[in-house]
Amino acid sequence: MSRAALPTLRTPRLTLRPLHDSDAPAIVAGVGNYDVAKWLSSLPYPYGQDDAAFFIEKTMENATRVWAICEDDGLVGVIGLDPDLGYWLARPAWGKGYAFEAARKVVAHCFEDPKLDAIDSAYFVGNARSGAILQALGFQKTHLKKIEAKPRSQEVDAHAMRLTREDWEARESFVVHTDRLVIRPLRTSDAEAFMSLAVPEVARNLRQMPDGISLETARHIVADAGFKGDAEFLNAIEKDGKLIGAIEMHIDPVSVGYFLHPDWWGQGLASEALGAFLTEVFARFPINRIVADVFTDNPASATVLRKFGFVEVGRGTGVSKARLEPAPNVEYAVTRDSFKADR
Repeated sequence: MSRAALPTLRTPRLTLRPLHDSDAPAIVAGVGNYDVAKWLSSLPYPYGQDDAAFFIEKTMENATRVWAICEDDGLVGVIGLDPDLGYWLARPAWGKGYAFEAARKVVAHCFEDPKLDAIDSAYFVGNARSGAILQALGFQKTHLKKIEAKPRSQEVDAHAMRLTREDWEARESFVVHTDRLVIRPLRTSDAEAFMSLAVPEVARNLRQMPDGISLETARHIVADAGFKGDAEFLNAIEKDGKLIGAIEMHIDPVSVGYFLHPDWWGQGLASEALGAFLTEVFARFPINRIVADVFTDNPASATVLRKFGFVEVGRGTGVSKARLEPAPNVEYAVTRDSFKADR
């Protein structure tokens, strides 16, 4: 692959692009921090401007599949397949979900090559964050091995990991079955049924849905809602082949929202859907905390959240396209550890 052929990849929050000569200072600032460097194997430490310039030049000359991870303020890390999957993020960018977001996009891009059967990676024992990211992508542990860690000047135990095409393709479909429901990606054929969900009782409890939508608007929503591997999507809630509601995730902040048509209220279906959905979300993504906000005049939704371990973390006002003015709301949050799946 020539450097010119290395594409720029985009995620909901990041741009992954080929490295530039001007990236050297940001790279030095990132891996010059020992908190970052100690989890890497091949780079020297301390790491200087000449090291960064050499790395960039080598990457460009060898047409290596290496991308700069960039947010709005510029480069915050590097990711590549050279030949194994590896990545790092600058310390200020930790805890935002960027590593998973970038890695998922690179893996998806690389598996577009039909000749690629598997991707290998590894993480040092003790680097639980990286292990969680790889496992969420579908990587499986294969064996324990020793890797020379140059920043530490010693060999370190590492878990070797492998992601097969079969496991990746299985992960790329987000479908959850419960006793009564199927939670699945929305289809273009769902547009008319989705339009019928935008009744006043539903819309007033949501931020972005007006009281009544056109078929054209429904078609746009359904077309843009598909699961693309990131925690930013809208899924259908289906019962006996009928679309009865929807459930969604957002990345920034990591949040969940859901609704059912009023014909299906009071039957425990919201709890059934939310519990199964969040169980799958926590299994699939390296997410530690999820928030949800509820208008105070929607106590039934708050009751459902509390069943699963959500607790109140703040109060304020929220807006809805179906309300004439802002209304009081409550923000709830649940963590991976406090989530109560069996409710």
